[in-house]
Amino acid sequence: MFGGSLSILENMKSKNDFSQRSSLRQFELIVEKRSIFVNAHYLAEISPYFEYLCFGNFREAQEGRAELEDESYDEVIELLHFICPDGEYLLQRDVTDANFALLTHFSHLMQIPSLRRQLEAFIEGEFSSEDHIAKDTSLVDMIVEAKDAAFSNSLMEIMYQKLAKLDTDRVKELIKKLPGSYADSILAEVQRLAVVYPAQQPYRSTYRYNKFDQRVFF
Repeated sequence: MFGGSLSILENMKSKNDFSQRSSLRQFELIVEKRSIFVNAHYLAEISPYFEYLCFGNFREAQEGRAELEDESYDEVIELLHFICPDGEYLLQRDVTDANFALLTHFSHLMQIPSLRRQLEAFIEGEFSSEDHIAKDTSLVDMIVEAKDAAFSNSLMEIMYQKLAKLDTDRVKELIKKLPGSYADSILAEVQRLAVVYPAQQPYRSTYRYNKFDQRVFF
């Protein structure tokens, strides 16, 4: 009896650990030269990207492994923790300012429609509230990834309105490390809206701005 219970507990623990192959997680993703094992059938159900990668007529599908270039191991793990059931077979799917940019990046890159809809609902709902105060650096991260993912003009407007509440000099500081095409378009939108919204105090974060040219990794 106790042996069976221990086996169940070990199985639950392993569901949070993508570094080990399991009876369900047989497909291997290589990210930054480290292995991540995923349930190809589950991912193929929610993403045409993974359906083609894991089951299409590609070498990766035949070998049961694929390398994801130019991605962060930790960020891929964070994505998997979000879209896969946890150790208690539950889905923990709360979109926040902090994870929006990362999730938007992967929802677009890996073609995950259900995640995309949840991200859009977050902007339309909780984020759009007047009471919702977003961290200023999170706003820039969110806008950059949402632009890359071709979010609708109405959703982009909600994010621009939040950013326009900052002082223009602060906005310039936030976007100075972005490629010119991003910085110029963001500043233009902020200047268009700045007269409507009073400035508020800034907040800092650490999201990376080095992922603007993305491709399918196979």
